[in-house]
Amino acid sequence: MNQRLQSLGESLRGRRVLVTGASGRIGRRLLEVLVASGVEPRALYRNPPAQGLAGLHVYQGDLLQPRSLEAVLDGVDVVFHLASYGPAQNDPRPEDHPLHRQVSVEGTRKLLAAAQSAGVKRLLFASSTRVIDGSTSLYAQSKREAESLVRAAGAPLETVILRLAPVYGFARQGSVAQMIAAIDAGRFPSLPDFGEKRSLVHVDDVIQALLLSALDEDMAGKTFTVTDLQSYSSRQMYEMICAALGRKPGRWSMPAWLLGVAAGIGELLQRVSRRPMPMNRERLEKLRAPAWFDGEPLARETGYEPQLNLEQALPQIIREYRTDT
Repeated sequence: MNQRLQSLGESLRGRRVLVTGASGRIGRRLLEVLVASGVEPRALYRNPPAQGLAGLHVYQGDLLQPRSLEAVLDGVDVVFHLASYGPAQNDPRPEDHPLHRQVSVEGTRKLLAAAQSAGVKRLLFASSTRVIDGSTSLYAQSKREAESLVRAAGAPLETVILRLAPVYGFARQGSVAQMIAAIDAGRFPSLPDFGEKRSLVHVDDVIQALLLSALDEDMAGKTFTVTDLQSYSSRQMYEMICAALGRKPGRWSMPAWLLGVAAGIGELLQRVSRRPMPMNRERLEKLRAPAWFDGEPLARETGYEPQLNLEQALPQIIREYRTDT
């Protein structure tokens, strides 16, 4: 854990903190940082792990069951609301599962009501840049609705909304991890340069933004986009990952028309097998479409300082990818 995260985490000592979505990839990392910083956080699980971190207070509950939230919220000062529906890895349309609305909208609605009743001081909501990139997926719609609920929460509950760019830093989860696995297996095409720009953010910098949101009084009522303040293209990402894997990028880039054909074939195979393909029309569109967002306001107003960019983080991600079986 870097020194900045430890310092921010230590500033939360003495406060009673709750993390929803504790079993998720960001939730697990946040809990690790809090525990290592001397905080004794509460973690909400639908299905608690057999063994938790030392110093972690484990609670079983369900956002859709308000009574199950009463004990875990009792006396809490800060809620990190990270809970979101996690589709199965073999779901061919992960952003359109109906449970996104149930968890993100109804779960947030019930959590806000319970938090207000319990006298919680501040709630930090982890949203997504999918709400502002033009996406019409059920995931994006549900996050937009949840944001509206968070903004409308009444006093004395203070809220902060953080729209996270795609998060990297994981060996087996997330779009960057999927790209690593596909390139390593030789199943990813040599991308052309689409000329697009996109934003990403390392998980530790997400944690930094969350901790700042809990500590900075001036952030109350505001919405920020969280990125690593860099700009990437799909081609640049492809080349960075090839270099980190020790592979040479393809000598020629697949023409855009041929990539479209490959995506169409992948779409067909996906429908037949009901399993996601490394390339389909949806993934091709994501690779081609610009997805850059301005993260500077968070830096200007809070002192947020990204600690890593993708090129710096890839060697560690690849090491974990090689050892994570």
